[in-house]
Amino acid sequence: MARIRPSKPMAVFGALVGAAILVFGLVTFPLDRPFIWLWFAVGLGIIGFNLWAAFSRNGATGVIEQDRR
Repeated sequence: MARIRPSKPMAVFGALVGAAILVFGLVTFPLDRPFIWLWFAVGLGIIGFNLWAAFSRNGATGVIEQDRR
């Protein structure tokens, strides 16, 4: 079984893009609308997933299983 993970620079870049999404949403949308909370949750999810993939020992975005017969 082989794990597939992004390179650390790409995963950190993805986290930075997630942070930019958060800042854009917080500056653009009014805070009294429910949509901003969804935007905020998705942005945090992007950041968390990318940082997990970059720095976790088992941080893999996919797994390839090989069937050797």
